Parts: sequence; structure tokens; C-alpha cells
Amino acid sequence: MFYRTGRTSSNTLQLAIMLLAATSAGATGIMDRVQEIAEHLRSQEFTAEGFQVIELFRAETTEDLEAAVSYGYPMPWLEEILSDETIPEEDRYWLDCRMRSIFAQDLHLFFDQDGNRISVEADFIIPGEDYWREHLMVNPPGDSDVSANLRPTTIYADPGYILDRFGNQVGELAEVFRFVSMSRDASIAAVISGGRNACFMYPDGSFREIPLPRPGGYESVVSANGEVIAFECVSPSGTRDPYTLEPTGITGEVYFFNPSGNLIGNADPYSIIGADERGKLSSDGRLFCDKLSTGELLLCQTGMDNQSSLVEMTEGGRGRSSFEFSPDGEFLCAAGFSIGLVVNLSTNQCIWESMNIFQAVNDMSRINCSNGAECIACVTSHGPYTECYFELEVFIDNQLIYRNVAEESYNEETVVSPNGHFILSQRDDVKTGDSGIPTVIRQISRGDSE
Repeated sequence: MFYRTGRTSSNTLQLAIMLLAATSAGATGIMDRVQEIAEHLRSQEFTAEGFQVIELFRAETTEDLEAAVSYGYPMPWLEEILSDETIPEEDRYWLDCRMRSIFAQDLHLFFDQDGNRISVEADFIIPGEDYWREHLMVNPPGDSDVSANLRPTTIYADPGYILDRFGNQVGELAEVFRFVSMSRDASIAAVISGGRNACFMYPDGSFREIPLPRPGGYESVVSANGEVIAFECVSPSGTRDPYTLEPTGITGEVYFFNPSGNLIGNADPYSIIGADERGKLSSDGRLFCDKLSTGELLLCQTGMDNQSSLVEMTEGGRGRSSFEFSPDGEFLCAAGFSIGLVVNLSTNQCIWESMNIFQAVNDMSRINCSNGAECIACVTSHGPYTECYFELEVFIDNQLIYRNVAEESYNEETVVSPNGHFILSQRDDVKTGDSGIPTVIRQISRGDSE
């Protein structure tokens, strides 16, 4: 079944106001009037009747984080949330993991199960697996004294170790680097070493390197359950003739391995894989998705050779460079410089399509959803990146229930908890940055609260 979200009455009114301004004002005043309306819209917030969207937490600086835990962890509001059994346990656990990850990444600060502070000295601390963030990878300060023959053939980083969300050391890593990908339980991590080696790293500090067949630049990604590791060639060598510069037809492949390093499948797309966003594996490792240079999304099963399909998600050649699987792996959210879509991967049908009437040439969207795609969060940046503002829209069962427009970069991406009770807004790709802030956490309540 295909659903198209309708324009809200408030959006229609806003468009009418802009059209009225353009027809009733003089030419010299039109842009001033439109700018005035745009400024007004940026301050607007909408919540549908029967829902409440409550801001629980906001941190824009490390000082905000320090102040938040000045009296310990969990903070009173979070302690109340974590003990509220009307909220699914899975969502409460997810929120606790994400909060602890923020403090670990920015303050190098953990809290044990009794709430005691544990400070960790490190050059940097980053999440392992991206959605739950139950484990953190620690790059210790200073240079390593481990000899080169006991390390992967790479020059990027030093060995490190793994901490759980309470600050307990649960493993070691042969290399801690910002582009290391790890499973949810920290049983397997992967990175590219030596230029074109698939490097499998285990929590006892050991590793295994396997040369990849095609020369070129690679990226790696591990499924949340740790059963599939993908290595994709995003910049294959020899794509153009060195003299004529004509395309040679060479494209990069994607290779799928199990944790032991055994090849279980591959995909050979007809076009070069885009390098602007890393490929994604569904949480169960069954499906892989990435963008091709032609604009389509490559979607394939990981356990088969060359059994890939193209998801037609282009519009006027602009394409959708942003894509995410739902936490349960059953839906694919696709967005970018074209209207966003959510696709049911069991039926290959589009179950949601954004209808943002302000989508323009420079506008770009990112979409995330909950299990079953019940809750969908769409963030659209309007205007050139250096001067854009961000529009956040939240849908429950395809109904627009919340809209917020602001210039702050914490609206750049909004992640949805497993069952859609919490949304966490942050800047894009926080894992590869130095910071987990700015961050805003909101709670979605169905029905009027007491």
C-alpha cells in the first residue's frame, strides 16, 4: 500500500502568505517580505492534538554536559524516565546507552552501576556500533609501544581498548580509528589496513588481514549482530584510461565476509559506488545498501553472489544520498536532495513519502524511523549549508504530529528510538566527529499526559 503524506493546513497557509506577499508588494519589497516570513517560520513549532513532544535534555557545549551531571547520573529526569514501565524497556535502555555515550565521548566520563564517576584518559573515545552505542572504543593518550610486526599494516592509529557503557574494560583492539566499525556486542570490529586489506579485529587484541581482490580505496561496515562484515571499493583503480581519460568500465565491488574472515558473497554493481556516505548493513546483516554514482541506491542480499537490485530513488537526476535501515531492518529510509521515501523491504512498496513544499535546489533531507516505521523523523536543511536552517518533522502512522524549525545544527539529524518514544537530534555523523554535541532529546507521548 502506498501512502502520501498530505500538506498540513499550517503549511498551506504559509505558502499562501508567501504568494500574497509576492503579488501585493512592490518588486523592491518582495524579497524583504519573503525574508521576514521565513524568519517567522523558523520560530514556529507545531504539535498535533492528542500528542505531546517534550524536550527532556539539551546540551550545546561541554559546560552544559558538566552541569547536567554535577549531582550525579542518572539525572533526576532521566531516572524518572528509566523507571517508567509504561515506556517500552527497549526504548529506555536505548536512551540510557545514548546518554552515557555522549558523556563518554565529550567528557571522557563514565558512571558505574552505582552512579560513581569514572574518568578515562584518552586521545579520543568514540562509539563502536552506531545505533545502540553500548560499547565505546578508547584511543589511549600518547604513542603506542607495540611493535609494528604485531599491528595491522596501517599508519592510521594505535591499539586501544573497549569499554562497556559502565566504563568496564571488556576487550582490546589492535587499532582504534574513527572509521573502525564494530558489532553491537563488541565481538568483532573491522577496518581497512594497508590500503586494500580487509582487517578483522577481535576483542582479545588479535586480528586477521585478508587482501581484497580489486585495487582501490575501501570502506568497511559491520552489521549490528556481528554476523556480516562488508568491505566496499568506493574508488577503484583504473576507472579511466591514463592517456585518453575515457572510462574503462571498471567499477568497485562489495565483498561480504563472516566474522572468521570467510567470503560469503559479493555484489558487482554496474556503476561506481558513491563515497559521500558509508554503506549500511541491516541490523541482522541480511541486506546491504549504498548509493551509486548514477543516483540509484544499490540494495542487495549479503549471502549471495551478484544478487543485487537497484532501488529507483532518483528525481530529475538529483538522487538520494542519505539512507538508513530501520532498527529492525525491515524498512529503508532514503532521502537527500530529493523527496524522502520509506520503503517496506518485505513488499518493496513505498509506505511514506515526504511532501515538503519548501524543498528547493539546496535543500537536503535525512530520514530515520522506528521499528515497523511507526515513527518517522525527517530533517530538511533549507538553503546553502553555510547559512541554512533545519526543519524537523515527526510522523506517527503517517500523520504529522510535530514540526520544529531552527537554525541550530543539532537538528541536522534526528535518530528515533526502537519503538518511537524518543527522538535524539544531533549534528550529522557524530561518530566520526570529536563531539556528541550539540544534542537535544525529546519524548513523544501519545495522548494527554496527567
